Amino acid sequence: MLKRHPAPTRQLVSDIREHWPKLLWAVALYLSLAVTLEAFSGIKKSIPFVIPFYLDPFLIELDRFLFFGTDPWRITHALFGWATQPIVWLYNAWHFVHIGLAVWVAFSFDEIQKIRFTLILQFIWLVLGGGTAMLMSSVGPVMVGDFFADRSFDPMLSVLQQRAPSVIGIKDALIATMDNPLLISGISAMPSIHVAIAVAAALWIQRYRVKVLTLVGWTYAAAIYIGSIHLGWHYATDGLVSAPLVLLVWWLAGKYLGWLEGRELTLGRRPVLYSKTDR
Repeated sequence: MLKRHPAPTRQLVSDIREHWPKLLWAVALYLSLAVTLEAFSGIKKSIPFVIPFYLDPFLIELDRFLFFGTDPWRITHALFGWATQPIVWLYNAWHFVHIGLAVWVAFSFDEIQKIRFTLILQFIWLVLGGGTAMLMSSVGPVMVGDFFADRSFDPMLSVLQQRAPSVIGIKDALIATMDNPLLISGISAMPSIHVAIAVAAALWIQRYRVKVLTLVGWTYAAAIYIGSIHLGWHYATDGLVSAPLVLLVWWLAGKYLGWLEGRELTLGRRPVLYSKTDR
């Protein structure tokens, strides 16, 4: 339609007939990601019942050590307090980026990158959001006062109540629905899945090798990291753990797929993971 094709519907039907195996593979891949996301949601919901929240006191002190005795949220509000509401909008829009990235990956025609980033998404949801979050069971600054005898974040809550009351409302709703197995929710701070997905999105965009897009992608990832601290959902260390791990898995997945290609060549087979357009 954008190219003003004389028969766009007919062409679309022809494309589907010609490429239906690729489309079927894309749908199957997307459904697998959806199943993984559902599993992640269930694991996250079960965290406090398997390993009760315990790590927050350590993470609080670690943040203060790294930021010279200051809670990181005080720094973000001093620098970006004027932009609190836009940060809320950007942070909430992460859900569209989250699902959109999965769709984009699944229906991409770049088969090698499709496999690579599927592995990354599976790692983020199951390993980071599932296993690691379970082992490092924590609630985040905005909920510390609800689960621990620590009122040091009350000033942050007062600021958020004035500048971003929706955050307080969501916090209370998450706590109120902890015991309801029918609702998709859950509480987890370490590591930050918001930051992990934002970094994955930046890496995905970076592969197009367009400087403007790359800048937008990494600016977005930085904004999500700042927002995670600014709104009290995460400690600064939550993102400092998840981002390097995503980069590590991105690198390892690339090496793994390169090894598979080399193995195919060694066995005298035509590599099926790459094509001229992939390179």
